[in-house]
Amino acid sequence: MTGLSNDPNAAALEHRHVAGHVAASTTRFDDEDLAVAELDRALTRVSGLRPEHDREWTQFACWAVANEHRVLPASAQVLLAYLAAYPGTLTTQRGRATAVAAAHRVARRESGDPQPVPSTRTVFGLPSPAEAESVRRVLRPQRAERLAGHRARVEAVLPHLPITGWPDALTARRDAIILHLAAAGLSWDAIAGLRQRDVILGDTVVIVGSQPLVELTASGLPITCPVAVTRRWATVLAHAPRATGHIELERLLTAPDDVTEPIHQLLAHWTDQPLLTRFDGRGLADGVVDELDPLTSAEVAEIVATRMAFDIPVTTSDLDPDYYERGLAARARAREISDDLDELFARLDAIADPLLDLSRESMRRQGLSPE
Repeated sequence: MTGLSNDPNAAALEHRHVAGHVAASTTRFDDEDLAVAELDRALTRVSGLRPEHDREWTQFACWAVANEHRVLPASAQVLLAYLAAYPGTLTTQRGRATAVAAAHRVARRESGDPQPVPSTRTVFGLPSPAEAESVRRVLRPQRAERLAGHRARVEAVLPHLPITGWPDALTARRDAIILHLAAAGLSWDAIAGLRQRDVILGDTVVIVGSQPLVELTASGLPITCPVAVTRRWATVLAHAPRATGHIELERLLTAPDDVTEPIHQLLAHWTDQPLLTRFDGRGLADGVVDELDPLTSAEVAEIVATRMAFDIPVTTSDLDPDYYERGLAARARAREISDDLDELFARLDAIADPLLDLSRESMRRQGLSPE
């Protein structure tokens, strides 16, 4: 598959051979010893991989060091560059990405390493670049078109969610960011597991996850722009954990239209708090003082299903003779969003990857090519 030996016992020899090549071809090291040390340090952090994953992981690590990229944790951009450097069928590329993901899952953590997003497949170890949306779209080309349809629907729904008013604007602001994250490709589990530390709110982009998992680019449209949506939610999160936060939030969300709302970043003080939470009818956030309770994945799915099923008002001039039947059909399709295809594909991946590994190993034992 990669041009390396299929004999698992040859992995150590391959490592030493490629390490010598890495040292000779790398410009940022003063001598061979530093190059080999860099590679050895990365490889010794990973143990317990299956032989076929170990071969793929070793090749990736050698390539990354030779090209002056960070090996652990690797970014999505680095993994994409590696896949581009070694073209292959989708099956081959998925196998390579699976091996890199497996290595990140079992990698020994070191001081300063980023935490994986809870509830993604990388629960322990390091954030996996294979979970990034940019990589998933390369490995599953149909995703982009499917998610574009979700995104268009979200853009149509968002103008109908209130950004002021009490207490409805609390949940509406929260649900707006949930819709953006879902349309970007994150699973219900990943959305529910996000902590505030997992999100970087910039002037022109919202970055989720260290890989990053997704990047939401500013559109310049104040109501639907993901950056503007996240800023409005950050205003809520700045106060929600506090004992009197609901009092301040009611004042902000019921202020006259000519009063400018303070612009908030996600506060470092709340970095370990959930990104998403629920509110009661009085506007009190769920949890205890200074500690929010997160939403569950089931609640995230229900929120998306409910909001996406919203009947968008249309004017009489927009209607055609079949509008009623088409409206009923659209609502039925929207309600089915809780069976989100991305969630299904993620579950299928978890089942299919081990089966593919067993199939490849069986073919190798029979002297057949796994491709």
